[in-house]
Amino acid sequence: MALSKKKKILIAVAGLIVIAIGAKVVLGGSKGPVGTMVSTSLVEKQNVEEVLKLKAVLEGTESTEVVSKRHYEVKQLLVKEGDKVKKGQLLAVLDNSDITEQMGISKGDLTLLEMQQSELLEDRQVEYDKAKKEYDDIKGLLEIGASSQSELDEAKRKLDNIPAKDGVAILSDSERQTMDNAKRKVSVEAKTLEDCEIRSMIDGTVTRVNTKVGRFADDTENDKPMFVIENIDKLQMKVLVNETDISKVQIGQKVDITADILNGETVEGVVSRISPTGESKEGNSSERVIPVYIEVIGTNEKLIAGITSKATIYIAKVEQAITVPYEAVSELEDGTTVVYTVKEDNTIHIVPITVGLETDLLIEVKEGELTEGQQVVLNPSLALTEGMTVMPQ
Repeated sequence: MALSKKKKILIAVAGLIVIAIGAKVVLGGSKGPVGTMVSTSLVEKQNVEEVLKLKAVLEGTESTEVVSKRHYEVKQLLVKEGDKVKKGQLLAVLDNSDITEQMGISKGDLTLLEMQQSELLEDRQVEYDKAKKEYDDIKGLLEIGASSQSELDEAKRKLDNIPAKDGVAILSDSERQTMDNAKRKVSVEAKTLEDCEIRSMIDGTVTRVNTKVGRFADDTENDKPMFVIENIDKLQMKVLVNETDISKVQIGQKVDITADILNGETVEGVVSRISPTGESKEGNSSERVIPVYIEVIGTNEKLIAGITSKATIYIAKVEQAITVPYEAVSELEDGTTVVYTVKEDNTIHIVPITVGLETDLLIEVKEGELTEGQQVVLNPSLALTEGMTVMPQ
């Protein structure tokens, strides 16, 4: 596991710190240098737990905005904020008197047209049968020389001018289109009438009402939806995880959720979904983040939707791991991750390591020749070399 970006920055800063390098002369007898002064700490064996802390607003796991494009006045308002509703439940009724009257007229026109076209087809069938008989009669006379071809052609023209199929009279294209238009008009008006009943599309709680009786349905306060319905019985958080950390997050990881309103209490959560795509971080187009959804599975009556909460995602935990302070881990010029240990004779021994979990204070050493109780140099300078004599502080 490579060093995190944060650790590399700390190393770069530490490299600029001038450590008192030089020979320290011991007063009162010693004549030569005894070593470079270094700050040290100890290798320890302890439990390490890596977490990711993020903030987001609590919201319902399902929500919908109820709007209307109909320019009709709100006649009845049947719910208020805080009411629980079921899918399909009536929320408001618009004044539909005009469209109801118009639909009555349109239905009457459609019924009349259906009667007219039915009578037309009856008359047309009689006309067709007569023309067909005339054609057949002339055709028979032509066969015995008692009629002419021109008379047969004229009879055929009359028969072909009557709309029919397989001997049955039908409507012309224009007549069918007239019927379709009339039916479509009634269908559109029926849909408009249906739209005058504003209903909920989900089970949930009415969290916002942005309209009132007498106001036009498509003219709400600040162009907001008429109603906002949320399923706040189940809450979630949508946190934005930096692209450098997203590989650590997995569905099913435990989360602790807290908020000021809880006065120090925590509620259990779980990582329920990870977005398959990243997006630009707000206000910083160069940084990418990935939305991660955390479902609240614990219960606490104080916890409500719409408040900013803090989520602690538990990434991983290692029992009794070999650890060193964050400041003890460094990189050589070739990129090798190392720690500088101090041997019993106060000389430096550089130990390559593989790091594991990281916290704000500690780093797990997964591989490396380190044992509990060894001294390691904090914020080591590249001026320190293998075998150099030092004075631990």
